[in-house]
Amino acid sequence: MPQAPPATASADPVAPDVPLVYTLPLQTRQALPPMKLAMHVWNADPARRFIILGETRAAEGESAAQDLQVIEIRRDGVVLEFRGTRFLLPRAGW
Repeated sequence: MPQAPPATASADPVAPDVPLVYTLPLQTRQALPPMKLAMHVWNADPARRFIILGETRAAEGESAAQDLQVIEIRRDGVVLEFRGTRFLLPRAGW
C-alpha cells in the first residue's frame, strides 16, 4: 500500500498560522482601510520583495496604510498587521 509523502516544513515558516482576512471578525473587517493588492512580488531574497496596496508601494516592515503594517510577503500573499491583529491577505485578493 502506498504511503503518503512525509510532511514538509511550510515554505513560509514565519507566519504559518495567520488567519485569512475574510475570517476576521466583522467589526475588524469593517475597520480595515481599503486593500486592493495591485502588485505582489515575492523573491527568495527578502530585500527584493514588495507589494503595491492601492497606490502605496511597501516592503516588509513598512507601512502600507494608516494602522496597516506589512509584516511578511509570502508566496501566497502578504501578512499584514492592523491595530495588533495579524492576518493574511491572499495574493488573489478577497
